[in-house]
Amino acid sequence: MSKQTPAPSATHTHPDRLLTIPEACAALRVSRGFIYALAKRGALELVKLGRASRVRAADVARLAQMGAQ
Repeated sequence: MSKQTPAPSATHTHPDRLLTIPEACAALRVSRGFIYALAKRGALELVKLGRASRVRAADVARLAQMGAQ
């Protein structure tokens, strides 16, 4: 038997917090490529910090809520 750990919820973090791409993937349970596809079509804004990309926790929570409906 394998234990499944729940994905970290972006709704339980400060809304101004910036998530890494892997954290956003885990929260939404999607692939890295899907995160970038969401960004490309304008559904998710990437915040660039130098060469690093981050995603606002509030945006991830919004997408998670939309997916739950």
